[in-house]
This record gives sequence, structure tokens and C-alpha cells, in this order.
Amino acid sequence: MKDEIIVPVLKEEDFIAANKRRDTYALTRDMQALEFNQAIVTRQLAEDKNPIKCDKCGKEFEAGLTSKGSLTCPECSKPA
Repeated sequence: MKDEIIVPVLKEEDFIAANKRRDTYALTRDMQALEFNQAIVTRQLAEDKNPIKCDKCGKEFEAGLTSKGSLTCPECSKPA
């Protein structure tokens, strides 16, 4: 009894079922990647806008990422 080695025989998978399973997996993976990419793009666009209210006139303007210290809009900061 100890000398007998039992090797499980794997059943052959149907090629049509295997291809369908691979296609559904690939479709799910692609849809998830598309959603992640859209979320990244919308976050980057929101960071680029960065709306800030002006201290002097109260109007909202897009400051971008560079002007963190300046809270006045370009119209108010222009010399008269």
C-alpha cells in the first residue's frame, strides 16, 4: 500500500468554456482599468482648477497649483 502513488487526473476543460471565462475576466479587468483611469483624470483636472475666493473682491478664480500664498485675483493684483 505504501508503494502506490495516486496522481489525480485533471479533467480536460472545454475550450469554449475556457475562452468564455477568459473573455469575461478580460472584460471585467478592462472595465475596472477604465474606471480607475477616469478617476485619475478627473482628480488631476480638479487639482489644476483649484478655485479660490479673492480677499479683496470676493470673486472666485482658478489659482492652479503654483499660487498657494496669493489669495488675490489677477484683476485685483494688477497695478492701477
